[in-house]
Amino acid sequence: MLLQVLNNSVSKATTITSDITVVKDWFTPLLIAGAIIFGGIILQRVIIVYIQRFSKKNDWRGGNVLVGSLRGMIILMSVLFAIYFGMAKAPVDEQAVIMAHRIHKVVLILLITFLIARVLTGLLKTYSYRGVSSKGSLSLFKSIINIIVYSLGLLVILDSFGVSITPMLTALGVGGLAVALALQDTLSNLFAGIQMTLSRTIKPGDYIHLTSGEEGTVVDITWRSTTLLTQSDNMIVIPNSKLATTIITNYSLPQRNLSISVPVGVSYDSDLEKVERITMELAEALMKENGIETKPVFRYKEFGGSSINFKLTMDVNEFSQQYPMLHEFIKRLHKRFKQEGIDIPYPTTSVYLKKETTE
Repeated sequence: MLLQVLNNSVSKATTITSDITVVKDWFTPLLIAGAIIFGGIILQRVIIVYIQRFSKKNDWRGGNVLVGSLRGMIILMSVLFAIYFGMAKAPVDEQAVIMAHRIHKVVLILLITFLIARVLTGLLKTYSYRGVSSKGSLSLFKSIINIIVYSLGLLVILDSFGVSITPMLTALGVGGLAVALALQDTLSNLFAGIQMTLSRTIKPGDYIHLTSGEEGTVVDITWRSTTLLTQSDNMIVIPNSKLATTIITNYSLPQRNLSISVPVGVSYDSDLEKVERITMELAEALMKENGIETKPVFRYKEFGGSSINFKLTMDVNEFSQQYPMLHEFIKRLHKRFKQEGIDIPYPTTSVYLKKETTE
């Protein structure tokens, strides 16, 4: 009985010693990993705060893109480095460490590739649209950026595993030449889209008019065609090569806002001061409702054949806004003039007949 108790005590002591040894062996790797992850959290916070302050101070729109792209990525990379350096100190098999390091390298390259693609597409979106409210897309450059960045990432991964990429690049060059000869029309559309985008003559959100009669808001520029959305909510798809060779009127350049004029005539018996005051009140209220801060301009123009004519000029935020604003202003002005007894005369012509007398 005593011997059994002694054996149990020895067994427990051995187990405790073994547990202490395990804790001691893993304490340093876990401490290193924890320190690296904590450092990554602090580093991410510092970098994000610095970028936000720099962007605000210099009015840099790309700051929001960097902040959104880096948030979470730095911590994730710190976790990878924590595993990498922790495994180097951990009491594990050498083959397991080598395999873990290879996996770490692949995941890290993929994360960096994803981060670069995310930043570039975000900057493209920020600097490639006319207005903040633009709902357009730019599939052409997004696709090109993703293909190039992820292809380079894949080549780096293959090179890190000792795979020679020189024959692959040679094969791609020869294959690319054959594809270029076979897809001339497609490539002409592709390069026409790239040229239009880089020249900044057309961007998603622009309202354009073509000499062939088509007009609408640019919704998307793809590798093959440009899509326009008409005011009747129909889609017009135009090949990029055709669009690059036609004459285009871009109503969003050099500024999105533009002015519209409304010619009106009132009776010669009207109180001109009252006419000006009422017209300006209606125009200012309508512009304020549509988020326009500028003031309308009222000018009497001429003594017409049957009326005193004036012209009211109002600003609109974009080309498509002019028609609903003009429609609403004419309704309100006609109703208010009618209530105030201000006459908008019909065009009249006076004809005098001279009666000839016979002797």
